[in-house]
Amino acid sequence: QRLDISPSKGIGQTWILEPIMPSTISMDQITMYSSIGAATVALSVAMPFAIMGIIGGMGFTAGGISAGSIAAGMMSAEAIASGGGVAAGGTVAVLQSIGASGLGAAGFAGAMGAGGVIGASGGGVAMAVMGKSEEQKNEGTSSSNTNMAYCNWRHWE
Repeated sequence: QRLDISPSKGIGQTWILEPIMPSTISMDQITMYSSIGAATVALSVAMPFAIMGIIGGMGFTAGGISAGSIAAGMMSAEAIASGGGVAAGGTVAVLQSIGASGLGAAGFAGAMGAGGVIGASGGGVAMAVMGKSEEQKNEGTSSSNTNMAYCNWRHWE
């Protein structure tokens, strides 16, 4: 838009409203954002299965605690510490319950949420480490227009 101001002395000024558009997203950024999204979804889906695999690998199985496993050592240490028994609701009891019957709905949802947080956090760290692309660095100006308005008045004499 054009605004002409003509004072009584005959000197005119022309002001033009010019749009200032934000930087565009490069193909490298689109690829990076897509990769981060895919990794986040994959970790969200895989995390409950990974947790069940780790708990089973420790020796907490549907048939009970496996002899000679990490779970057996944990159970022995807890029994010695508590005077001969394993406390209901303790770490070993909860892990054995998960090993025998699974995570349940709340555990499954929590594991998926944890996987999503880990995936998104890893993506944020990757973006911070990678920094700006060469294309962005050579855009022509050293100042960033991310905090500028989307339009600006310019005065032409």
